[in-house]
Amino acid sequence: MSRSMTSGTYEDIGLFAIGTVERDTGIGRDTLRIWERRYGFPTPGRNDKGERVYSAEQIRRLQRIRRLLDQGMRPGKVVPLSDEALSELAGTLHEPPSSALDINPALAELIALVSCGNISALTAALEKALTREGLRSFVLDTFAPLTTVVGELWAGGKLQVFEEHLFTRHFVHFLDVAMSRVGLSLGEPEVLLATLPNERHALGLLMAEALLVHAGRGTLNLGTDVPLDQVVTAVERSGVKTVALSFSACYARGSIRADLSELVARLPSGVSVWIGGAGAQRLRGLPPSVVKKSLDSL
Repeated sequence: MSRSMTSGTYEDIGLFAIGTVERDTGIGRDTLRIWERRYGFPTPGRNDKGERVYSAEQIRRLQRIRRLLDQGMRPGKVVPLSDEALSELAGTLHEPPSSALDINPALAELIALVSCGNISALTAALEKALTREGLRSFVLDTFAPLTTVVGELWAGGKLQVFEEHLFTRHFVHFLDVAMSRVGLSLGEPEVLLATLPNERHALGLLMAEALLVHAGRGTLNLGTDVPLDQVVTAVERSGVKTVALSFSACYARGSIRADLSELVARLPSGVSVWIGGAGAQRLRGLPPSVVKKSLDSL
């Protein structure tokens, strides 16, 4: 990669600022710089302002490294590895996405449509699955596993960054439409949903909302990347007694506990906080009012 770039819009030519890398991998910028010095990876270029910019391939590799770290591996063991060695190591720790193909033909069909990029056929197949299964079973048994596979295909280099973004945007729209058919509760909202600053992944939040809507629970969805003070203000004005937060695997895990502690301290008395998503699964020692929730418990 050239060490100096002078283009006006770097993402248009496949180069991304360090803030984007931090957001999409959950690896802090200080850690990225330490790895760069210690292990020789990542190897950013520089824009015309001298700022670090990273290729899509490096972001994908960092995402794979993050997945391995989340499974207990040490940075010194995985960061210096080649792409081939990373793939081999990942294969020893978990089954590849294709392992689902033999046990769930319907899911296998959807995965195949994702792999070939056929959006129109994918939409038709999703509609068919939704009609057959109903909203709750569709979210738990089809939609959630499918979105996981899309993430794994991207991390494994089987999907380009733009393809993963395209499918994610399509999934968000599809689930929004599916919820609108169920109809929102006319009563007061019971659960406020949001993601905290720097968390821009919406699918976990939407899946939780869909299950709550299906159960007849009133919801207030603030969306993604919401400042803490706005979450607190929305709770005070709406009167909800539960805040549901989604943390993807890309959220900086070291920040979650501090963010939650600050939020709990600022929320009105009696408000509970639910947390879910891959980024929250391994958290321990949470404040008493914070409860981990899986999708199937909603």
